[in-house]
Amino acid sequence: MDLIKIITYAYIAFFIYAGINHFRYPSFYDNIVPSYIPFPNFTHKLSGILEIIIPLFLLTKYRSTAALFMIIFIVLLYLGNLHVWLNNLPYGKNYFSNFQHTIRLFLQILLIYLTYIIYKYGWKK
Repeated sequence: MDLIKIITYAYIAFFIYAGINHFRYPSFYDNIVPSYIPFPNFTHKLSGILEIIIPLFLLTKYRSTAALFMIIFIVLLYLGNLHVWLNNLPYGKNYFSNFQHTIRLFLQILLIYLTYIIYKYGWKK
């Protein structure tokens, strides 16, 4: 199996796990939805559904489109993390230091880069 396939499968598994967590720990996600977004419970559940569905399209002929949607989606998701950082809100019961928030930002950038790699070098069927 080539490296792009391994990256793609790991990427998809990561996002499916993250999407499922929206339903396992709803109060955690309700608290990080920015206050200017209405209906936080609906918003984070919709995000969870999209985190599960969009990556699955990376396994189809719509891989390139799905990757572009994922890049946009990851940027939009980071707005919640940025909201937590700027307003010094907790993630669950923990408060992150500026260093931890910076690491989280770099992880988001890494996810965007991995998405680009999947987009650019996706395998042929």
